[in-house]
Amino acid sequence: MVNERAPLPRAAVAAVVLLAMLNLLGALGGGLVRLGTLPPALHGPGGAQAVAAHGAVMMAGFFGALIALERAVALRRGLWVPALAGLGGLLAWGFGAWSVAQVSWSASAAGLLGLYAWAAWHRAASLPLAVEASGALALLVGTLGFGAGQPMLARLGWSAFLVLTIAGERRELMQMVRLPRWSEHGFVVGWALLAVAAGLLLAGREPAGLALWWALLAALAAWLLRWDLPSRQWRARGWAGHTALCLSTGYLWLLGAALLGLAGQAVAWHVLWLGFVMAMVFGHAPIMLPALAGWRPLPTRWALLPLPVLGLSLLLRITAPLADRPALLPWAGAGHALALVVFALVMGVSVRRGQAARRRR
Repeated sequence: MVNERAPLPRAAVAAVVLLAMLNLLGALGGGLVRLGTLPPALHGPGGAQAVAAHGAVMMAGFFGALIALERAVALRRGLWVPALAGLGGLLAWGFGAWSVAQVSWSASAAGLLGLYAWAAWHRAASLPLAVEASGALALLVGTLGFGAGQPMLARLGWSAFLVLTIAGERRELMQMVRLPRWSEHGFVVGWALLAVAAGLLLAGREPAGLALWWALLAALAAWLLRWDLPSRQWRARGWAGHTALCLSTGYLWLLGAALLGLAGQAVAWHVLWLGFVMAMVFGHAPIMLPALAGWRPLPTRWALLPLPVLGLSLLLRITAPLADRPALLPWAGAGHALALVVFALVMGVSVRRGQAARRRR
């Protein structure tokens, strides 16, 4: 039996959250410069490299820190894991120390894998935990691929990190749902086939590997839309309904990304990252804020507003290359940023009202 530790120090958790937010700002700024939304300028001492590699800061820095922090808080140990991820991103875009950032990100990814191993050994091993751990392994592979100058390996590894983490977490929550046996087996087979897709790409068979990757994401989207809990909770009151609508929208974006990928459209990657993943962030934020910071936001339907804002900007992002209209890209970038700003403002007001309501009680 594991002796329960005290919760991680609130001030230390807040410091890591701040590091993650700085990575988000750095990555967002680099992306907006690249799209032409912001004027060309040195993006910190990293300069042009910080703009070109803004995706690395977003994936290894922001999401690496955020997801590892969630795991560290749950296990009450390993706060250095998300701290290294956030510090690496800050060193990269803020100070141009990309080689040091690479070491920091790799150590953080290995540490996250270690946290999953600790949880399996000291608590309980399960299929969802194994899926999430494979996501941590994908994070490490993607980070090493970035350091080795292999952009496709980095892109696939980081994308698999996010997809597998989300899929594992959703599967864990679905353990209370009685699924048909074929559906349970299908999930496991799809998980195994992702390794086959990665093997094909590593072997240099990029067309076959990418086709399998996108086909599996389409199957995952259909599986989640059919079996996950949000399909039963759209009309629920409070944050439950909010989360259900965000997640269902995200699954539709996942399906759209997969179809665009199968059609050979490069924009599919950004639809995956911005449509699917950010919808997951919008949906889970009201749940994670109490766990990470002790804040309990008051439910509000205004928190759904960023979904259509992000959706319209993504449609512009998709339309621009298909219609050969590059002038739309800066506007798409502005829409991406506006959606994040609106969400931050709405959640800030909601947290403040929630704190006020608690004081009145």
